[in-house]
Amino acid sequence: MEPDYIYDVSSLDKAIAYKIQRVARLLRLHLVKFLQDAGAGITPEQWFILFRLYEQDGQSQGELADKDLHDHPNVTRMLDALENRHLLARRADPHDRRKSLIFLTEAGKQLLAQVLPLTIEERKKVLNGLTPAEINLFADILKKIENNLVNS
Repeated sequence: MEPDYIYDVSSLDKAIAYKIQRVARLLRLHLVKFLQDAGAGITPEQWFILFRLYEQDGQSQGELADKDLHDHPNVTRMLDALENRHLLARRADPHDRRKSLIFLTEAGKQLLAQVLPLTIEERKKVLNGLTPAEINLFADILKKIENNLVNS
């Protein structure tokens, strides 16, 4: 008989949300260690900001906050820290001088060039034993859960 992850409340281990939270915590701890071992000297959240700028340089602070963290004050602090390390720079938006656009600096680009190739090996470790089809299915399932939560 397969476990009933919806109606069975006999054990916390049968709660999908608990399993996701536990894995998310382990993934964050793993990412902290990975970034430390890679010599990046940044937090996972700072890494996400740098990676978002790698995907599309010249985003506003609001765009960066809305994509991942939904926490504008925290993003301000992270951007300040990354700017102090010369990994990014703020420039006035030429179309709206009230806001700044965030760009990777050469040092930021170098850090990404150093760390990005290592992420592939880490992904292989984290996803070891899963087939490409399982990984794709898992990503689809997570997206559906995320959509359910955003739209509820």
